Amino acid sequence: MPVSTYTNPELEDTQVDHGAQTSRYRTPLPAGQIATLLLLRFCESASVFVVFPFLNELITSVIGGNKEKVGYYAGLMDSVGQIISLVTVMYWSRVSDIIGRKPILLLGTAALAVSMISFGLSKTFWGLVVSRCIFRALNSNAGVIKSVVGEITDSSNSADAFALLHVPWSVGSSFGSLLGGWLVRPQEHFPTIFPGQFWKANPYFLPCATVAAISLVGFFITLGLMNEVHELESDLEPLLPPSNQETTKATTEDPVPLRDLLNLRVLIPVLNYTSIAFLHTSSNAIQPLFLAMPVSLGGLEFNPRQIGTVLSAYGAANAVFQTFFLGVLVRKFGLKNIFLTAMAMFLPMFGLSPLMNVVARSGGGSGVIWFFLVCQLAFSMVMELGYGCIYMFITAGAPNKRSLGATNGLAQTLVAVVRIAAPLFSTALLSFSIERHLFGGYAVYLALWIMSIGSLYLASWLSVG
Repeated sequence: MPVSTYTNPELEDTQVDHGAQTSRYRTPLPAGQIATLLLLRFCESASVFVVFPFLNELITSVIGGNKEKVGYYAGLMDSVGQIISLVTVMYWSRVSDIIGRKPILLLGTAALAVSMISFGLSKTFWGLVVSRCIFRALNSNAGVIKSVVGEITDSSNSADAFALLHVPWSVGSSFGSLLGGWLVRPQEHFPTIFPGQFWKANPYFLPCATVAAISLVGFFITLGLMNEVHELESDLEPLLPPSNQETTKATTEDPVPLRDLLNLRVLIPVLNYTSIAFLHTSSNAIQPLFLAMPVSLGGLEFNPRQIGTVLSAYGAANAVFQTFFLGVLVRKFGLKNIFLTAMAMFLPMFGLSPLMNVVARSGGGSGVIWFFLVCQLAFSMVMELGYGCIYMFITAGAPNKRSLGATNGLAQTLVAVVRIAAPLFSTALLSFSIERHLFGGYAVYLALWIMSIGSLYLASWLSVG
């Protein structure tokens, strides 16, 4: 197995000595700061996932009804947004190292609200694209929030903090999916409450506006309650004390030059982050399409309400799972072991989609399909443990806390690259597979399965000491 050259005392602390947990004292988490960050993560997640239940239906309507082309347009829309992120995320993350985290978080949260209002009112495909680009251009909250967590935690409580950080994303995905599935076309479903012509002309505005209102609440709570941690002195034990090989010029007061981030200590965790992000983004891009597509085209032919219910239930279950298991599992089995297990879950995840369609085509009972779908979602929950793990690897690899913004910015920039490629690759290959009937229309799943094997090899390069 390849071994990287850097050492990591924080990650060593999560390992088990003959199965026994470490008994060192854990610093209490700063509840107020953490709660504010969790709210912002919730707002962003809800904004992302609210469109999924009706995305297939919406895109079909704006492109003229060609269902076979939906995959291409869905991938194009997401990839354009990711290109914008690629251009801006490093800039905002680096600025947060200089002016502080709070202004950047406020800007990003306001952008969410504006973006969702615009998306709900859009009538053309390019209107949808521009709406998503608004928040991609101005929102770098994902990386900045991780930087704040790195600043306010230490080696004794980081696993619990990063476990909590994933919870609002799961809850937001559940809540957003529920809104997107149940609040579309309100004039049809709730005619006495929404009788006006406006709701008929804008059938997707209500779920988008609801999420926008929540983002505005998050904006004002952050404005009034969040403390700026960038300039505060911290007596917390750092996640990764300087090693003997490090020079003394990189003090806690000085952000390091960007070129100093290009070393194995930083790059190996960052590349593993891009790996899990590529596979997960590909899964997120094709899963709603798979659930909505006709059985004859390789899907399960669920309606928007069914899709919203499925994604909502998954988000709720995942939130509970991440909250109560990530920290415990990391301390018991070790960070690397949990990450390797998480990456291995992509194999059954991508294998089950074609299996479910085969069962549906053969007229198999719906109970069998639902059983396989529940198994697939359970594997996905275990896979998402990998995010909390890799966040800790990246945070521990930063030269110092004043460089957390740049380190997370580098990670988010590379992730933006793969998130440009992943939706285009997966959705285009999905459509191409169906049109050309490659491997029975399942070529996309075969390709992603092979990539999952490669991701496991990359994960083996991670070192805990």
